[in-house]
Amino acid sequence: MKAYRFLALAIAVLVVVQAGAIAWGYFGVSNFITDGGVVDEEFLDCTEDCESFGGEIGFALHMFFVGLVLIPLCSLLLLIVSFFAKVPNGVMMAALIVVLVILQVFVLPPLSRELGSGFGGLHGINALLIMGAAGGAAARAKPGADTRVATAPAGTV
Repeated sequence: MKAYRFLALAIAVLVVVQAGAIAWGYFGVSNFITDGGVVDEEFLDCTEDCESFGGEIGFALHMFFVGLVLIPLCSLLLLIVSFFAKVPNGVMMAALIVVLVILQVFVLPPLSRELGSGFGGLHGINALLIMGAAGGAAARAKPGADTRVATAPAGTV
């Protein structure tokens, strides 16, 4: 149960890191452009003596290290651990998180590039869903957590 809770909380925290990283990258580009820099194909294709815009690490953290490595790895580990953790609805929650992460990493970014940037908004909303699901999964794994839904007695409404 401790490993399940740790992994679920790690996923929620990593989503927050993602948000901070993309903001770091975006504001780095924004400041670069405000200061007269130009982001064009030549800038993007540069491999030697490239001009820096100050947010490269933010984009790298968001897109690669956290987005393509840590969150997918933690979600798969959470699913594996869920089969042994005896957390109420733990397997279902872990499977939901894996599906949301697949949508986040493999479906929404290509749709955003191919069909329109509006899918980028869905990418952000899905990130919040991942964070919420991970937080809910962690709460279910808390020792002594009561996950039953309270119902009113019949005829008292």
